[in-house]
Amino acid sequence: MKKIEAGGWSYQLYEGKMPVGIVLVHQILGVTGYEESVAEALSKEGYWAVLVDLFRGVRPKDFKEGMFVRDSLKDDEVLDCIGGGRHVLRERYGSGSLTGTMGFCMGGGYALLGACRLDIDFCIDYYGMIKDVEEVERLRGPTILMLGSEDPRVTPWAFENLLPAMQRKKKRIDAHLYPNAGHAFHSPGAAGYNEVAAKDAWDKTLLFLKWVQNNR
Repeated sequence: MKKIEAGGWSYQLYEGKMPVGIVLVHQILGVTGYEESVAEALSKEGYWAVLVDLFRGVRPKDFKEGMFVRDSLKDDEVLDCIGGGRHVLRERYGSGSLTGTMGFCMGGGYALLGACRLDIDFCIDYYGMIKDVEEVERLRGPTILMLGSEDPRVTPWAFENLLPAMQRKKKRIDAHLYPNAGHAFHSPGAAGYNEVAAKDAWDKTLLFLKWVQNNR
């Protein structure tokens, strides 16, 4: 892992072997060992990953403080940071490459927002939301969405708003709903964690990445 400063933002770069990279966006508690483990896992699979730090080094002590920091962010700042991460990746693997976004919870929503507004080839959204679902009209590539059946907020929103919008706009989405899994079911230690769902979602994420490569 290499730490990189670019455009006023800090990034953690994890090297890969293929011309495919992922801009990874953290959850509400900032960059933690959890996100770093995901970036390392992607790197071991041969993918480049750049972990962004939207909170500029701030590590909230709890969810409430994280919400306060998140609410101080503007979408333009978020997009500038994600766009910078995309640039860091493309400097490494050059033209003819694929660059996607990925995130969990808050990070999943920002990953989807970035895919809607920036030059992004695919999106991996683990239980994340965006404010305006009509923005999916600007998606350039496919999205995979992971949901827990016991998530009282994101899952109903996805079925009532996001998926119908994706259908209207004729966008490709691969959605997975896991029974007995809550919000943040992929994150060990979270209240909604479900080990079986987490493993299956990760396996499907890797299959999705291979599909994206083969259908560029």
